[in-house]
Amino acid sequence: MHHVRIVEGLTEPSAYFGKLKKAEAIKGFYARFTALIVLSVILAAASAYLGVHTEDITAYLDLIKREKFEFAKLLFGIGGIVASIAAPLIMVLFFTFVFKVFYRDIEWDKLITLQLFPLFLMTMEKLLNFPFFHLIGVQRDSSPFGFGVLIQLMTDQIFAVTLVSFITVFLIWSAYVQIIGLKMLSDKSWKHAAGTVIFSNLLYILLAAVFTVLVQDIGISLQGDV
Repeated sequence: MHHVRIVEGLTEPSAYFGKLKKAEAIKGFYARFTALIVLSVILAAASAYLGVHTEDITAYLDLIKREKFEFAKLLFGIGGIVASIAAPLIMVLFFTFVFKVFYRDIEWDKLITLQLFPLFLMTMEKLLNFPFFHLIGVQRDSSPFGFGVLIQLMTDQIFAVTLVSFITVFLIWSAYVQIIGLKMLSDKSWKHAAGTVIFSNLLYILLAAVFTVLVQDIGISLQGDV
């Protein structure tokens, strides 16, 4: 029986995933996955309550009735909570299925367990970003943990800024753990593991950036109709 230990997997990935490879059963995944989802929902609810990232809605406060404004904030909050549940599920399933294409020799349960570690890091990133977003009013593109600030010094092109802002120290750490995890769980080369992880992460942030920009465009369009 292999027990999921997130700290060990992040600090000693080679030893941890070496033991996971030999495991016949895995215990603790669902409890930890559920805990991360709950934390994600709490952060989303707190953000909605405190009005984090609702500046675009607030700008139209003088143009619409108070009831409509509060309803818009409610919808924004509900959307954030739904996203806080859907995003982790999508991330885990995306990487699990993509990795399975290139690593058919690794069992499904071990591949999905591997994704728990990037999910933990992404959740910690949200937690650490929260005070910057709430207290200072920093936008996601300008997170102190990402490269969005640097790209904004070179261009103001929305898609480029959005895309690069998804590259953070936590994403790099996640990719590092994924590379070691794939290598230790399979007999394939380091080059194959690195190539798979880099490709899948680039594809993921590309799709995430496209979705984010589309949502922003829809929001701008709706505001224009107010």
